[in-house]
Amino acid sequence: MLLVPSQRYARQSLQIFTIPLDTAKVRLQIQAGTGSEAKYRGMLHCIRSIVAEEGFTSLFKGLTAGLQRQMVFASLRIGLYEPVKRLYVGENFTGMVPLTTRILAALTTGAIGISVANPTDVVKIRFQADGRLPESQRRYRTVMEAYRKIIASEGYRFANHTE
Repeated sequence: MLLVPSQRYARQSLQIFTIPLDTAKVRLQIQAGTGSEAKYRGMLHCIRSIVAEEGFTSLFKGLTAGLQRQMVFASLRIGLYEPVKRLYVGENFTGMVPLTTRILAALTTGAIGISVANPTDVVKIRFQADGRLPESQRRYRTVMEAYRKIIASEGYRFANHTE
């Protein structure tokens, strides 16, 4: 069972609305880690500053990777749930599946989904962080270029962290 289109579109629609907040969150986290004087005084100030200095579309840096993450994560998590649940209870099981088994199946498919989708999250965060740099210093112009450069410089181990 794959994620039905209406669920997939709903998740992607939410990503479109939440990505500006996520971009501001990443910028605030970077700011907190630098130890220098704070540029942003909070979430709303950060969003206003990004729009004023970089333009409205800068709030949506990393949207493509965010949508990719939602598609991969949700499809795996929901699509694998029934097969994993059947794996735990057996093919011939009849009756109500115990709550603990359903929770275990959900935890398992969630872990599989996030493990596979994590590289897209790494790219999204790095793409959002890169947006704070002057145009000439940005490492990535497109999300696909970010994937290529990150894999070329770090190999596939980059999937294990989000810095």
